[in-house]
Amino acid sequence: MNENNPTKESKEEFNKGILAYDNDDQQTIFKLFGIELTAPKGLKRPRLVYISFIVINLLLLVFLKNLISH
Repeated sequence: MNENNPTKESKEEFNKGILAYDNDDQQTIFKLFGIELTAPKGLKRPRLVYISFIVINLLLLVFLKNLISH
């Protein structure tokens, strides 16, 4: 079998998406002043998910502030 061809299992793993994960075990992402951000261990890029959430919410906040003030 050719090693350059991805297997069916690896294709399915790739197509799951960023929010798909296999288990419910927790991992600590960030801990500061007793506040702990956790994510499921199976989540592939938890820091990217948290950063994206924060950035999108800040952009929405600025957009709504500008919309209301004009």
